[in-house]
Amino acid sequence: MITSEVTEKQLAEWQDIYMQKKDSLNPNRISGRQLDEYFKSKYAPSYYDNDKFKEIVYQSAKEISGETAISDIATYLVGNNICVGIDLKSGFFHVESENMEESIPVWDDLFVKRGLNEADLKNCVLVAQYVILTKQ
Repeated sequence: MITSEVTEKQLAEWQDIYMQKKDSLNPNRISGRQLDEYFKSKYAPSYYDNDKFKEIVYQSAKEISGETAISDIATYLVGNNICVGIDLKSGFFHVESENMEESIPVWDDLFVKRGLNEADLKNCVLVAQYVILTKQ
């Protein structure tokens, strides 16, 4: 998860990673339902029935995917303060917390598990982040 302003040096490093790896990666993105099952089995979250949070997840998913159809959003709470929303149709996910440091490992884990689709593979930042996180 990128949580600070990106420097020119970081961007150059990411572009280098992208150029090195772009031809060796294939789409491997799982479905939203598969991501949801993985998340529930790993984190044992409680359900978080909050319409405002669901709307945030929906609007963000809609902005990213461009789809206007109503999505099927599942929302959860990990521990006491990490809110996670997963669009079961697109696989988009949203993680937030008052303490972002606590939510970074969850976001990173879901990002890697979800994988990349064809459009993602054309984005140097997404590819570089995926490569970096899969090496950890």
